[in-house]
Amino acid sequence: MNKQKPSIQVVALVFNALVLFAHRAASQGTGCRRDECVLLTDCPQLHGLLRNPTRQNIRELQNATCFISKREPWVCCPAPVTEPPPVIKESLLPKDCGRTSENKVVGGEDAPIDAYPWAAVLGYRSKSSSNILFECGGSVINERYIMTAAHCVNADILIPRQIELALVRLGEWDLSTEIDFTINNGKEFHAPPVQDFDIEEVIEHPAYNNRTLFSDDIALIRLSKPINFFTSAGFILPVCLPAADFSLSEEARARGAIVAGWGVTEKGAKSDRLQHLVLPFAGKEECNVKYKNTLVDEQLCMGGEPGKDSCRGDSGGPLILKTGSERQISTQIGIVSYGPTQCGLVGFPGVYTFVQSYRSWIEENLKP
Repeated sequence: MNKQKPSIQVVALVFNALVLFAHRAASQGTGCRRDECVLLTDCPQLHGLLRNPTRQNIRELQNATCFISKREPWVCCPAPVTEPPPVIKESLLPKDCGRTSENKVVGGEDAPIDAYPWAAVLGYRSKSSSNILFECGGSVINERYIMTAAHCVNADILIPRQIELALVRLGEWDLSTEIDFTINNGKEFHAPPVQDFDIEEVIEHPAYNNRTLFSDDIALIRLSKPINFFTSAGFILPVCLPAADFSLSEEARARGAIVAGWGVTEKGAKSDRLQHLVLPFAGKEECNVKYKNTLVDEQLCMGGEPGKDSCRGDSGGPLILKTGSERQISTQIGIVSYGPTQCGLVGFPGVYTFVQSYRSWIEENLKP
C-alpha cells in the first residue's frame, strides 16, 4: 500500500500542537540558551519531522522547542550529523614483488630453475583413486592467495570429470623429481623442497562464463596457511599485478609477453619441467573474428605463430610482462584461458584473461 503525504491540515494540526505544548517543552529545558535557538524553518533536521507526524516525531519537536514568538516556534537545532570519512582498505597485495635473479627467456624451452618463483601448479585428486593429477597452473599474489582461471576450479567442469581440487604446489620446477636439481658449470645445484598447501577457500568470479565463452575466467584460491617466503630461499615469491591505471605501451606490445607452464608441448605430451616462451600480442579485432566476435574487453589475444602457444595444462598460468626501467620486474597481465583445440595454429591466437580489468575485484576479495 502506498503511503500518502500528510495533508496541509495535518501539518497545521502538528504546528498547533507545537504551539500548545511550547511552554511545557520550554519549561523542561532544551539544552540551548535562548540566544542559541533558531526558527524551526531554519532547522532542516526538525522541520522535516513535520512531513511524518508520528507520535515519536511530535514528541521530539515538542522537546526541542525553546519558545514561541509571533506563533513561530524557535527550536534547539541539533548539530548536523556528518558521515565519517570512508575507511580506505589497505592493499593486501605486496609492494615488493616480481623480482628474480633470472631474466633470460628462450621461447619454447625449459625455464631456468629459479626463473618463475610465483608459478603454482594445481593438483587434482580423482574420485576413483588417490593419485594427484597436475592439470592447471596459477600464480602467487600474496602470502595467502593464488590466482588462477575460474575454469580450473569450476564445479560444473570438475564434477563431470570426477576430479576435485586437492592441493596447490609451490616451488616446483620438475614434476618427475622429489628434489629439483640442475647442473651449472659442472656443479649440481639442489633447490629447496616443494611446498604443498591445502585449500581453505575458492573464490570464483561470479560472472564466469555468463557473458560469453570463458568470460571473466579468473578465480582466487585461499591457502590453508600463510606461505613462508623466507624459508623458500627465493624459490617462492609473489608476482606483481598491474596497477589500476596500467596501459600497454607500443614498446611493450612490440616486446611481447612470457607464458610459463607445465602444459602440453609440441611433442603432444605434458612437460614435467616448467616451460616458457615469448608470445607476440595479437590484434584484438582480427582475433575476435577468429572467435566469431565472442570476445569481451577483459580478454587479451596472444600468439598466432606456428608451434608457439600455451596449451592444455597451462590453463590458469601467468602471462608475464617485464616492466621497470631495466625490465627487472615481472608483472602478470594475463591468465591462460582458452584457445583452439589444436594449440599453436598459424593465425589463431590464444585467449587470456586481462588481469588489470580485475584489480578491484581481486583486492575486494582478499582477507588478511
